[in-house]
Amino acid sequence: MKEIVQQLQKRSKYLLALSIVLFTLWGLHNNASSDAASSYPYLIKVNKQQNCVTIYEKNKKGKYTVPVKAMICSTGADTPIGTFKTPARYRWKVLLDNVWGQYCTRINGGILFHSVWYYKQDPSTLSAVQYNKLGTMCSHGCIRLTVADAKWIYDNCPVGTTVTIYNSKDPGPLGKPTAIKLKPNTGWDPTDIYYKNNPFNNKKPSISGAKNKTINVGDKVNLLKGITAKNTTGFSITSRITVSGKVNTKKAGKYKITYKVTDEIGRTAKKTITYTVVGEEVVEEVGTPKITGVKDQVVKGGTEITEELVLKGVTATIGDKKVDASNIQVTIVDNKDKTYSVTYKLVASNGETEKVATEKATFTVDDEAPVIKGAENKEIPWDTKVDEKTVLEGITVSDNTSKLTVDDIKVTIKEKEDRYIVIYTVEDSVGNKTTKTINLIKKDYLVLEGVTDRKVESDVIVDREYLLEGVTAYYNGKDVTDDIELRIVTKYNEDNLITSYIVTYIIYDNMNNDVRKDAIITVLIDE
Repeated sequence: MKEIVQQLQKRSKYLLALSIVLFTLWGLHNNASSDAASSYPYLIKVNKQQNCVTIYEKNKKGKYTVPVKAMICSTGADTPIGTFKTPARYRWKVLLDNVWGQYCTRINGGILFHSVWYYKQDPSTLSAVQYNKLGTMCSHGCIRLTVADAKWIYDNCPVGTTVTIYNSKDPGPLGKPTAIKLKPNTGWDPTDIYYKNNPFNNKKPSISGAKNKTINVGDKVNLLKGITAKNTTGFSITSRITVSGKVNTKKAGKYKITYKVTDEIGRTAKKTITYTVVGEEVVEEVGTPKITGVKDQVVKGGTEITEELVLKGVTATIGDKKVDASNIQVTIVDNKDKTYSVTYKLVASNGETEKVATEKATFTVDDEAPVIKGAENKEIPWDTKVDEKTVLEGITVSDNTSKLTVDDIKVTIKEKEDRYIVIYTVEDSVGNKTTKTINLIKKDYLVLEGVTDRKVESDVIVDREYLLEGVTAYYNGKDVTDDIELRIVTKYNEDNLITSYIVTYIIYDNMNNDVRKDAIITVLIDE
């Protein structure tokens, strides 16, 4: 029995040790998987609507927000919208209708990234017709790419890479590339440089018409006239030509002009020619410089007097030609008294003769708000009519730079039970604002409340007690309801029955001024 117990104890220790080892290995596996999941270098986004793929890499915070590459593609009506993780890759793969694709990366189900399809597993059997549709929606659901772009995803985006497919009018932050075109029956993708027998490997764009030229001083020159360019596949890309260098047709000499063109797949051609200008130099007459729009200005406090500020609204002309205001030399002097003296200078020259125009202006920095005088708290008779006209009587306004009058003051009047709150607001030409609030306190004010028309039964006694129900009167805030005077006019019908009472409620102040309100008490007569 003792031996059996010892064996069981040994077995328990063995099983515990084994469990620890397995748990450790499981943890290491999970950590490795986690590290792998976080190590994907790129996120792929496909704009189905625009047929454009954008590749993103991580920013410093580990978020896929940095666009690094854009690819033109062809999607299809069955291309799914959503987010997926790539599960597999294939160097060549047979596709729908028994055609073939290179550098295939599965996105989800039967949807893949792949090259434009081939009739056979042979890189010389490309469908040129389908290749020329790149950038349009024409696939069965897969995402077609050039060989170079399909291979880039195949080589750089491991299995498990996230792919998001969406619709948007905006192709993406890098825009939508332009696809190169192929001539009919062309069987090779010009970007497929990975096969040495690809006939496009030794081809590049060409520039035609760029030759050395000799012209006379004073001749007009169009540097692009007669210059054309073709891309790697032989199509015109003349509009892509760029020109560097200038020809001074007023001065004899030799001038280098360089033409450069880059086609849709990034291949470049460059050609440099020489323009030789001969003859005597033409000395151009110097036009008269003129500066307009300069004037003294007042600006709000805190404004920095910069060259950009002082040139706003200023124009420069030489002769009858407008020139950029940046040609005006500006000198700004701080006078240390919140004013700046600004001098404008425009020079016109042909190298021999020089003409100069100058203008001056003063910029004043105004940090002082307008001053309102005469607006003070005061008492007014309770029955005084208070409107904009009365509250502006005796009010004046002044400012250090702007010409202001009392008409420039905006008035807001708020009536309370015992006062009027009057708010005066005025603003100068640069936006400095002054607001002043006063109280016009009602003196000996009367208030009569609760007087309303009523209906009563014929048996109700309409006396003072009844008529004062719900009615209150105040004089300077003191309840004087008992002092209300009632004046009653009784109305009768043809049967000499009372039909109504017209009641006037009156309350007086110490100066015998009064407030009056009328109410009609209608008597309901039984028929």
